[in-house]
Amino acid sequence: MTDAVLPLSTGRTAWRLVRYRLGLYLGTILFRGTDDVVPFAKGLIMKAFFDVLTDGADAGLTAWTLVALFVVLEVADRGVLFLAAIIGVRWRFSVYSLLRTNLLKSVLTLRNPQKVSSASGETTNRFRDDAEGVVSYLEQYIHLWGNLIFAALAISYMAGIDVTITAITVLPAILIVTIVDIARKHIVRFRTAQREATEQSTNFANEIFQSVLALQVATAESAAVERYEQLNDDRRQSTIVDNLFNQILGSVNVNIGQLATGAILILVAERMHSGGFSVGDFVLFTTYVPEVARSGSLIGRVMAQHRRAEVSLGRMSKMIESDSPAPLVEYGPVYLGEAPPPIPTPAPATQYPLQTFEAVGVTSIFPDSTNGIHDIDLHIDSGSFTVVTGRIGSGKTTLVRALLGALPLDRGRILWNGETIDDPKTFLVPPRSAYTPQVPRLFSETLQDNILLGLPPDDEAVAAAVRMGVMEHDIPTLENGLDTIVGPRGVKLSGGQIQRAAAARMFVRDAQLYVFDDLSSALDVDTERLLWERLFATRNQTCLVVSHRRPALQRADQIIVLKDGRVEATGTLTELLDSNQEMQRLWMGEVNG
Repeated sequence: MTDAVLPLSTGRTAWRLVRYRLGLYLGTILFRGTDDVVPFAKGLIMKAFFDVLTDGADAGLTAWTLVALFVVLEVADRGVLFLAAIIGVRWRFSVYSLLRTNLLKSVLTLRNPQKVSSASGETTNRFRDDAEGVVSYLEQYIHLWGNLIFAALAISYMAGIDVTITAITVLPAILIVTIVDIARKHIVRFRTAQREATEQSTNFANEIFQSVLALQVATAESAAVERYEQLNDDRRQSTIVDNLFNQILGSVNVNIGQLATGAILILVAERMHSGGFSVGDFVLFTTYVPEVARSGSLIGRVMAQHRRAEVSLGRMSKMIESDSPAPLVEYGPVYLGEAPPPIPTPAPATQYPLQTFEAVGVTSIFPDSTNGIHDIDLHIDSGSFTVVTGRIGSGKTTLVRALLGALPLDRGRILWNGETIDDPKTFLVPPRSAYTPQVPRLFSETLQDNILLGLPPDDEAVAAAVRMGVMEHDIPTLENGLDTIVGPRGVKLSGGQIQRAAAARMFVRDAQLYVFDDLSSALDVDTERLLWERLFATRNQTCLVVSHRRPALQRADQIIVLKDGRVEATGTLTELLDSNQEMQRLWMGEVNG
């Protein structure tokens, strides 16, 4: 079995990330570790230097020779650190990019992406803080190995001078490891609380920006600000607790080492008075003991970071609905110094000709609820215009999203030309299907970029799509025409312009099946009628449309009436107006569609 299918512990996950760019990681350890081991050589040089000054050194060494050696060592050490920085940065961003790339891929394949889109604060923190926490944990090992080698060499050499004092030198490391092990539950608890408080604050800030008009209408600005202040205060307190606990652990680690260093140096000074230590031995212990204590504190820091990385990996796994962080550490390319490969041109729609599109017993129910759609059957022939209608809350949008794979199916089948679609979310995309949601999303880019959305520039295709979307008269009124930056979520455009821009984005992608979710809700009747006329004047197009507007209902080849998440009736407008009371009430406007 591979790591991808086994439940991955934090340690095994870290090992997979290390192996991703093993050469860069080992190179960083080599050069950084060399810098960590340099104090051992410095201690030997300083011991020899002071022994020379006190006439306690072997013949053949002079003070100037030792000074020269010290200078050469320092210069070489700076060169080693420079190489470590160059290699380490490349390793760091390679692993960081892999984590974030895999996290993004996993988010895009979620069965119910609504959870992510409705919690942008959580998502942002997973991509930023949690990925950073995992990489920072791996970086601790870069420092650890060199420090352990130094500690082993230093302890071995000091033991040759005085075993008793050297044994005392090791005690702080043992004590530090014990303290961190006892504190591990608190590390996880405080880090989890800090992350959750940060998410709540970020989420609420995003909701405020999305609901400015609603807050103004309800004169609830003060209440929203007060709530935001409360969430930020919770975030501040949890961050203080987490950082304070982290600093206390670090302080305990450092102070244990410093207290032990002081006690050891007192013992060394007593040995010097008794003649058992030379001045060089004293300088050697003075140099080594603090460094050995620092190595012990580093072990404690690695253990603490391990717990924090465990929290971060658990949060990222939860977001992508995985029992294991395995999807996050799948190997794949990252592009740091070179451009990514070009996006392949979509295949023409004629390669996937549509004859029939069907749903059989489709059911999708929201978690912890009875709301949703139940046992939906529909049949759409090529070139037909099918309208789904019903009052508010009848399940129209839920049906469309379930058919396209944006919501998980509890049961039922979706068929293309009589063949069951295994994964509608990846199958029903251009050139098979194109979709405009009820609330279109635009990016803060140019209008043309929002229409193309990754397709190669094509002025003729954009112009044709703009005309199909009945937007040709709007372009001259914009500041820079198609090159106008529309702002976040298209704030520089009106509601109708946003919907028509989204329609143009769909029309520029030649597809066999067009799905519109209440596209005309922000359009006037004449604009909507013109849009349908242009669409069917140029193409024998198959359309599935959610609408309660008369121009769409009058053009429909079949109408599917939903009520309480179930199909109430199916037929032409004439048939339904003659036989179905729900359709009659919708047509007369007696109920809100």
